[in-house]
Amino acid sequence: MLYYGLLLFFILEYIRPTSYLPALNAFHLNSLVPLTVLFGSMFTKKVKMSDVLGSPSAHWIMFLLFLLAISGLICDVKLYAITVFQVVLGYFFMFIIVKKEIYSLDRVKGLLATLILVHLAVGALSPEMFSGDGERHYIATGAFLGDGNDFALSVNIVIPFCLFMISESQGVIRKLFYTGMLAILVVAVVQTQSRGGIIALACLSLFYWAKSDRKMIGVIGMVLAILLTLAVAPPQFYERMQTMTKTGDEMEGSAAGRIAVWGASLRMVAAHPITGVGAGHFAVKYGTEYRPEGVGSSDIPWQTAHSSYFLILGELGIPGIIFLLGIIFSNFMAGERMLREMNARRTERDVTCRNLLVALNASMVAFAIGGAFLSAPYYPHIYLLAALLECGRQLCKEAIASETIDRSTREDRPLVFRGASV
Repeated sequence: MLYYGLLLFFILEYIRPTSYLPALNAFHLNSLVPLTVLFGSMFTKKVKMSDVLGSPSAHWIMFLLFLLAISGLICDVKLYAITVFQVVLGYFFMFIIVKKEIYSLDRVKGLLATLILVHLAVGALSPEMFSGDGERHYIATGAFLGDGNDFALSVNIVIPFCLFMISESQGVIRKLFYTGMLAILVVAVVQTQSRGGIIALACLSLFYWAKSDRKMIGVIGMVLAILLTLAVAPPQFYERMQTMTKTGDEMEGSAAGRIAVWGASLRMVAAHPITGVGAGHFAVKYGTEYRPEGVGSSDIPWQTAHSSYFLILGELGIPGIIFLLGIIFSNFMAGERMLREMNARRTERDVTCRNLLVALNASMVAFAIGGAFLSAPYYPHIYLLAALLECGRQLCKEAIASETIDRSTREDRPLVFRGASV
């Protein structure tokens, strides 16, 4: 029951049904469901709470919560910091629930399938996002899925889940189903016209190809993806992609704006290296104190950093960037170490665990690259990926331990020859 409550949480968190049916607000489902599941998971014994809170990712998230609490004490507008603290605390609860309830391959597959279908539902509910009219459209769910750029980042994170489900699906129909879902998600990234989304898609594709044992099939897959992109991309897509190579006065306004705010982030951390300017304060500080030289307060909008790294660097200083880089690279490298161990093992369960780790690390690549162009450190992505990667590594350890026990049992079993034991 708690497992299905967790799946419901992701449906509510991503789709936000209250955005389409305001009457549901009276039930407070987005708070009631996760809190109920969290409370119930405290009494499950399959995974100990001490193991959850003692994990490396839990320590990183608690470090971030500590930074946010300190920021709330010393920042200018306490409400901004409190809001960010509440958001991250909620995702920490999500992290705990995932670690407690996702303890088998079947449950992992169920959660990945849910996340895939949730993104398809969000896209279906926002058809204007893919109109190809060159205008920026916003998703009705709001929250962290704001516009096409945000949606492209989130879709890129679940695309490797599709690849994993294809490899693990039994029967032609299931494989074709997830292959179709994969094609739709790739098209969705292209249709958002997100330049950061395209870069992230290319990087995760190259990572997957590098990890594949079937390089030629990977090449064929990438060629098909490119042909699909060329077939469905609107004219505005090519115009936006061309702006990535322009410099100086030729740069498009949004690209130049990103460079301006990134420079402001460096000035913020130079002035406040340990504390930053305060959680949730980037936009207001940029508009009032760290504007580009010679620019008046009414000449530019108060905007965010358009980069996870520059946002957390400006808001929380050097400790903030240590958190973000630490949780990304510690999980990625731990996954790579486990992959090297699994590469020498060829049982069916070992291959499944290996495929899962490759998919999750590819998702981390998508976040690390795509997040460089979006302010996403307070989105659920990194906390979810950290939990899933730890769950995936735990499943690999259990597979290794199970095989070791089986081998030991076989070796200890007495040999029998013609009715006599030896």
